Amino acid sequence: MSMERGNFDSEVLLSGLRHGDERAFRILFEEFYTALCLFATRFLGDSEAAADVVQEAFLKYWDRHGDFDNYYKIKSFLYVVVRRACLNLLRDKHVNVEVTEGIAIDSEEFFQTQVMEEEAYRVFYRTIEHLPLQMRTVIYYALKGLKNSEIAQRMGVSENAVHAYKKEAYKRLKDSMKDYYYLFEFLFLFLFV
Repeated sequence: MSMERGNFDSEVLLSGLRHGDERAFRILFEEFYTALCLFATRFLGDSEAAADVVQEAFLKYWDRHGDFDNYYKIKSFLYVVVRRACLNLLRDKHVNVEVTEGIAIDSEEFFQTQVMEEEAYRVFYRTIEHLPLQMRTVIYYALKGLKNSEIAQRMGVSENAVHAYKKEAYKRLKDSMKDYYYLFEFLFLFLFV
């Protein structure tokens, strides 16, 4: 079974990770790096510091890669390590813990909410990557806030074509993300209304 990004069997990937396969590690890194950086940035408010924390978390994982017998344990380990490192950085800088929407960022509730949100976005963007090029391009422009007329102009197609690409992309995303319905309804309103 192939281990290219987006086209891998999780058992093959896990086996590769347990045996120290660098290609498997690269796939894991590419799969979670962006989401973990966003997660860390929510704590730190600094994307460069967040990237450093995430890279350190991957190094810590790599030092223990043989200890994990489950892909979800790896994911949990990475998020917990990133969270702890962020909170330690904040503590070391004597930064008071911020309260967002009535929830302290060092609380378990904040952690769980952020992990769920980042995971949903990771799945969403991975799903978009599998769309045909024209649909993917339309969706990326829509995510940047461009109107159909602006997208049409940039792509050199009609507004009707943009609308048709969005409609077909929605169908494909809806089918691919049926297990993530709670996220998809929000994204649908953002992209297609």
